[in-house]
Amino acid sequence: MTQWHPPAGVSGDSGLIKVSVGMLGPARYRCPARDALNARPRYRADTPVLRKPEKLESFANGPFMDALDLIEHQGLGTEDALRKVTQRPMHDSVRRWTEHAVTRYRKAFPPDGEEGLLPSRGRWVYQSVLSRPDPRGARQYRITVWGRCYRTPDESLREVRLPSNRLDGRVRTDAEIAVAALVLASGGPEGPPEHIRIRQFGMLEGRSATLFDGSRRAALDLYAVAGRAALTQLVDAGEPIVYRPGSSCADCPFSAICPELPRTPGLLGVRNRKRPRRSWSATSARNHAVCPAKDYGRRQRLPVAQDVERGPAAERGRAVHRYLERRHDEAVEPCDTRIPEDWVPPGFDLTPEDQALGLLLLRHHSVVCPVHLTHDRSDLRVEPDLVYEDPDADTVVLAKPDLLYHDGHTWVWREVKTSASGRRGTRPWLERYPQLAIATLLAAHDEYGLGIGRVELEILRPAGADLYTLDPLTPAIRRQAETVISESFGRWQDDDHFLPTPGRHCGDCETARWCPARETTGGAE
Repeated sequence: MTQWHPPAGVSGDSGLIKVSVGMLGPARYRCPARDALNARPRYRADTPVLRKPEKLESFANGPFMDALDLIEHQGLGTEDALRKVTQRPMHDSVRRWTEHAVTRYRKAFPPDGEEGLLPSRGRWVYQSVLSRPDPRGARQYRITVWGRCYRTPDESLREVRLPSNRLDGRVRTDAEIAVAALVLASGGPEGPPEHIRIRQFGMLEGRSATLFDGSRRAALDLYAVAGRAALTQLVDAGEPIVYRPGSSCADCPFSAICPELPRTPGLLGVRNRKRPRRSWSATSARNHAVCPAKDYGRRQRLPVAQDVERGPAAERGRAVHRYLERRHDEAVEPCDTRIPEDWVPPGFDLTPEDQALGLLLLRHHSVVCPVHLTHDRSDLRVEPDLVYEDPDADTVVLAKPDLLYHDGHTWVWREVKTSASGRRGTRPWLERYPQLAIATLLAAHDEYGLGIGRVELEILRPAGADLYTLDPLTPAIRRQAETVISESFGRWQDDDHFLPTPGRHCGDCETARWCPARETTGGAE
């Protein structure tokens, strides 16, 4: 435990430390600085971030929890609870998702369920009150767990069910399980139980998996082994404090004082700070152009259809990208044509035909592999997460180049695409791939700090590799990029309702299951 001082631009005191178990999730999705600041609810940024409300429900799983509260604590039937909850302003896809999730939950855990478990009206909270401030300046600690809470009538057993969109979609860290075990073992207001059970419930499948099932002593031992150190690390955030900008910057109350979030006024070509603050990317642009409802469903992380999301062409393209990502990340020499026959990375299932085509595409890549132009590992940045804030639009911009490499004179932004076709099409590249337009604008402004000299598009086809170069300093290229981004972003930013636009693309939409407006043909989706 160390004495902790807030960063410049933050006022308040550390008298109360408050942590939610979910804050201990996978590190790649978290910002240590934000976690440490949010754990101190009495801190405030001297420059506050003004939050403008969305017109629609902003948390897709909130209605699920609210409906179950009405059922379990107010005695409403399932249909009545759903009717009451879904009357709120929410997207049709969230409404359908809520109905599905609640119905699956009630089927998995009927009222006369196992061991006579009763809903716990209050969620358990672990609290510790000190007689005097510790080195952090804290006198009170509070830990909560977000989930459905149950107990036996004699209080001997406590169970928490942690909701997850998919049963295998949210991997709980050892620290999350251990700290949740502490909350159940020692949290109030009732006396301590004899037994603890922690489950994860997959709302899509309607099934659960047990994460911990043991005595109170075993729960406390687990916390000592896997929870205490992780909790300390979260609260103290390291020295110096680590900032990790990402999509969470959009709703971070401290983003205005973050020293690691670059400000890029005018990047999006729209001056409008009256709209809700959100994060935006090339993926948002592409999805919204096809169907606004698809973009909304993806941003709300609704479960996607795996047969569409992982269709043969998409799976092959992702496998090629993963192979190149690992190859470049470990690069000591350029890629060559000696690709192993079993090149497919773990976790991908390709047909023999797609495996052979991917092998051919990877061999074509060796001709244009950018490692030919680099000197050492420091000249390569593989799939870096780039995050910028455009204060003129009050929007956080997310970009992820396939590769940034230094050719000895300048940095180059490289995007890699794969195609099973030899057709090149007529639509301009900047319109077809909005990430190229974002790259062009970032490269055209030296003040954005990337120092990029050019943008490249590599397309791997059965007949060979095509390599296209975009010069950000060419006025016509820059103007085209500005038009693509401002028009695409402007339509997206002005959208409050994200209404569906049904069409033939519904058959290839991974979120169509939750869309009542999807186009159907002959009774089949």
